[in-house]
Amino acid sequence: MFFTRKANQSDVSDIAHIHFESWNATYSNLLPEMYRDKQNNLSQKMQMWEKVLPSSGVNTWIAYDTEDNALGFISYFKKSHECEITTLYLLPQYQNLGIGTKLMNAALIDASQCNSCSSLSLWVLKTNLSAISFYEKFGFQSDGQCDEELYEDTKITDIRMVKSL
Repeated sequence: MFFTRKANQSDVSDIAHIHFESWNATYSNLLPEMYRDKQNNLSQKMQMWEKVLPSSGVNTWIAYDTEDNALGFISYFKKSHECEITTLYLLPQYQNLGIGTKLMNAALIDASQCNSCSSLSLWVLKTNLSAISFYEKFGFQSDGQCDEELYEDTKITDIRMVKSL
């Protein structure tokens, strides 16, 4: 059993830990090891979330179990009437249990009802097919935009997915 709530400043450490662990597990077979090591540092995640969490316009929801263990989180920001999901991560052992669905639903409701967003977008690694499939279940569709980065000999491509609210 688990529940979700809006995250607050006391959740920084849990969120940074989940971000670090999940990012590494998610991209272990999708990105070059050197790139993963360079981009995924627990200390940097702590510093980032200490700044991001209290930012105005940033909304973060966190999932906990009955013993108050943090399991995952989702974060989005509002810009005008559009919102963008920047992160959705679950600890690997808690994936495929409905927690991501509950977090996504919390963000969708919050974005549409509380923040008057007309659309919600996100960027996802083009080769992360399980994540793309997950987002499609909620009605997200690729809008054709992509962002490419060349790292050594590897082209890393993110695609943008959008859902009207």
